Amino acid sequence: MKKNNIFKVVCVAILIAVILTWVLPSTYFGSAVVDNGRLQIGFTDFFNYLTAIVSYFGYVPLYILAVGGFYGVLYQTNGYRNLLDKLVKTYKGNEWIFLTIVMIVFAVITSVTGLSLGLFFLFPFVITTILLMGYSKITALLTTVGSICIGFLGTSYSIGEVSAINTYLNLTPSSELVTKLVLLVVGLVILIVNVLLYAKKHRIDGPRSGFLYPESENPRAKTWPIVLVMDVVLVFMILSHISWVEVFEVSFFKDALETLNKIKIGDFPIFTKLVGNVAAFGSWQMTDLINVVLVATGAVALLGKVKFNDMLNGFGAGAKRALRPAFVTSLLYVLIFISAYHPYVLTITKPILDLTESFNVVTMSAAAFISHIFNVELYYSASSVIPYIASVITDANVYGVIAIIWQATFGFAMLFIPTSAILVLGLSYLNVSYFKWLKAIWKLVLELLVVLLAIFLILVLI
Repeated sequence: MKKNNIFKVVCVAILIAVILTWVLPSTYFGSAVVDNGRLQIGFTDFFNYLTAIVSYFGYVPLYILAVGGFYGVLYQTNGYRNLLDKLVKTYKGNEWIFLTIVMIVFAVITSVTGLSLGLFFLFPFVITTILLMGYSKITALLTTVGSICIGFLGTSYSIGEVSAINTYLNLTPSSELVTKLVLLVVGLVILIVNVLLYAKKHRIDGPRSGFLYPESENPRAKTWPIVLVMDVVLVFMILSHISWVEVFEVSFFKDALETLNKIKIGDFPIFTKLVGNVAAFGSWQMTDLINVVLVATGAVALLGKVKFNDMLNGFGAGAKRALRPAFVTSLLYVLIFISAYHPYVLTITKPILDLTESFNVVTMSAAAFISHIFNVELYYSASSVIPYIASVITDANVYGVIAIIWQATFGFAMLFIPTSAILVLGLSYLNVSYFKWLKAIWKLVLELLVVLLAIFLILVLI
């Protein structure tokens, strides 16, 4: 089970979802609850859904492969090794500072922008640095994957993932903002304490293996081109995924793009023709980030003086290494089609919600958690159950608490359930056993569970 462990776990999770379509009747909510009977998934259906992944979620493997190719080109430059060595030397004796900074940055970016898969761009760089500092792979995953999950748990200004929740419950992005920030801070404190304690107990001395490190060495190679390119990409990611108009009512980027599109040489719209049909910051999708990563790859090759053939070979080698995580992570998205076309999630969650006549923290949390297990993204998880919740709970005063429960349990669940895309991506990238991961984080999970339930109850009482 050690080899390709996470792939087997994902396959088991999908198999369970398929079996449930044969066992449970399908239920969905329109204007009322509709029982469609059993809608069993057949052999042809399943492979049609696998094909549909390419059409609807093809950006997932493409982005992962693009990032892999980017680092494949980075490995062709001596500057990348020098950058890693400088970081390790800078934080020597104070490695905990680096771990803490990474966790705070990743969590805040996720909370504000909703970026999760996008931050995979930094995974190879950050993880390699952590491993070079003498920490374990689990520590590296806790620092990166863990902080992204906490960012989801404390989603603040990001409206992408929570858009379905806000729509069905008629909430605004600013609803329960103070509570969201409290969740983010408290979650971060718990994560940081657990990571630093775990890291201290699991230091590894001696030569390391199992991660990529440029073999060639040239102390005079410049690091600034790599720092510049990676910083620019990160800035683009952040600016492009902040909801400027919807949340902050800032139309600067939208107006600036309209102005640029009007620039003409004669009757020729030069900017539009050169750049193409680009969206304003705040409206970018993952497909736009793929283009940024590809441009960044060319920039690194140019500034790092990498020969064209070496760039192609490096990109190919890097993309090849990313094939496994790209495939395993993409495979998860078949669950969205299974849940959508064979809707058994409401069948499971409705009896739990109906245990109490009015809003209840425990039953609501349980229903949300179960829904998250069978949906890869919060948007689909919320869409499958919350319309029913809004129909039976008419007291709008508790809608803000319901929204908090759904977003917080999503971030909490993504930390350990086998259908968490960011977790599966991290485990597959580092080839870490899913069960080894569970063994390492169970205390963190229990601590977060207790704290979350306490916060939910406090919200109800006040």
